[in-house]
Amino acid sequence: MLVVCADEPRGAPDVGDGVPIRRLGWVAKIANTNITPRLPLVLFSEPWDVVHTHLPTPWSADWSVLIARLLRRGSVLSFYNDIVGEGFAGRVARLYRSTVLRLTLGLADRIIVVSDYWRDELLALDPGLGGKLAVIPTGVDLHRFTPGPGGDGRQLLFVGLLDRFHRYKGLAVLFDALSMIRDPFELTVVGDGELRPEYEAQVAHLGLRAHVRFVGRVEDDELSALYARSDIYILPSDFARQEGGFTLTALEAMASGVAVILADGAGQVARDAESNGAGLRVPSGDAAALAEALERLLRNDEERRQMRVAARQLVVARHSWDQIARDRRAIYLEVAEAARQRRARLRRH
Repeated sequence: MLVVCADEPRGAPDVGDGVPIRRLGWVAKIANTNITPRLPLVLFSEPWDVVHTHLPTPWSADWSVLIARLLRRGSVLSFYNDIVGEGFAGRVARLYRSTVLRLTLGLADRIIVVSDYWRDELLALDPGLGGKLAVIPTGVDLHRFTPGPGGDGRQLLFVGLLDRFHRYKGLAVLFDALSMIRDPFELTVVGDGELRPEYEAQVAHLGLRAHVRFVGRVEDDELSALYARSDIYILPSDFARQEGGFTLTALEAMASGVAVILADGAGQVARDAESNGAGLRVPSGDAAALAEALERLLRNDEERRQMRVAARQLVVARHSWDQIARDRRAIYLEVAEAARQRRARLRRH
């Protein structure tokens, strides 16, 4: 097994969990997609049977499925969410969706989506994709993310990139909501990006500086520890088409036994958390509703405790990497065998 990816952050390790990683230099970035000129050469030169690529990272996904087809090898495409952007990136995204996206979906041997929502969306885009689609939700490492002691009842956590392409995560709405509540709280904001000064200015303007801590990027072990020390995780996202359905950080929080407050824009995970008693769901963009939900959980230790238990149970039941790995492995074997048969038919002719 080999992982091929962009060298970002630059100089990161070339091995992860015992798997070698080929990190490629990149010359530009459109939205969150790194343009790596050496990717086609690596794909042509490395020995592999099945390539597993992902959207929304168009450059790598497009080259991967195209080269797999040219080499008569197998390709699996994970489709997490729509490809969007602002300004120039938004115009490029619209052009891509109307042209290359359809070709890439058509070339892939199998397409994995994380929710029924995206299965239906892709079927609406192209009914011919039906035989390729498989719904496999996002998985969580249940050994790495485990319930901890929690905090003192007022520890809040937000995790996300603070760049313009992730403004939809709703951090500004969270700050507005916090300015409305009078209960004691401490919010830790994990993540970095060019919008951080803007968010810090908003915090200062709202008089929240003593209650909000920006910690920037953190290492994996520290993130796990932050989940374990938190009482409530908040994701006030307003864009379900971008979230996809099962935002990983929300699942990590629930695996860590943290009660969650999720906006509708977080997608299916918000509905699942609410229906399974793992958290509260609020309307996207509604700071007053978010403030009400925060006050409710900050004031009710027993409800938070029950949600902590329910959150862990939900993730164990539906998002275990062990089961998801088995499901994905079955698809890899199926695709590899189909590719082998295609090559055999070509040799006969």
